[in-house]
Amino acid sequence: MRRLLFCLLSAWALHITVSAHVLDQYLQVAQIALTPDGVRVELRLIPGAQVADRVCALIDADGDGQITMAEEQAYARRVLQDVALEVDRRRVPLALAGVRFPTRREMNEGIGAIRLDLTAEAALSVAGEHQLSFRNDHLSELGVYLANPMVPTTDAIKITGQQRDALQHGLQVDFRVLSADARAWSRWTGVLLFGLCLALLLPQWKRLRSFLRRFEDEQINAKKTFS
Repeated sequence: MRRLLFCLLSAWALHITVSAHVLDQYLQVAQIALTPDGVRVELRLIPGAQVADRVCALIDADGDGQITMAEEQAYARRVLQDVALEVDRRRVPLALAGVRFPTRREMNEGIGAIRLDLTAEAALSVAGEHQLSFRNDHLSELGVYLANPMVPTTDAIKITGQQRDALQHGLQVDFRVLSADARAWSRWTGVLLFGLCLALLLPQWKRLRSFLRRFEDEQINAKKTFS
């Protein structure tokens, strides 16, 4: 439930931020997912209407007014050179897993998002305390940055802390990888706590049901008396 609530709040905050971003800025949002097999980064690049022409000129390398798939790939590689990922203070190379570009009209209107899916192979299955660092320096003269870790989809990884610099160029995430025994203990602890809460609440629920039944009977009797 807490994971669902966190995801909904993050999505709502992202929607508000994207909707309200300044027209003369280049909003760049990074969402980072930790998995036992590595790291996934979803990078959204949204140029405001007043800077869209400058961004499009960088993508349209030959200046013919048409953005080709090759030019999209070239620009994606340029962005990739401006971002960096470290795990436990060691540089981890990022690779392009997917590239999606909006239309020229959407970018000119300030509503088009360039989406880059990045992946990195990293051994995040080793039990213990770990640290991830992500930094984005792409077009810093125009850029406004956001970076957030996503809630892990596995109970093996627990995020324990986050730090950002003032402009959110960089994000540091502290996390813990639980061993199989620790995960089993955590699950059993949750089951025991749930059982304890249920045992404490059940008598109260029975009293409430009994009270409601007496109240209903009194109401029925009162109606019969007045009728």
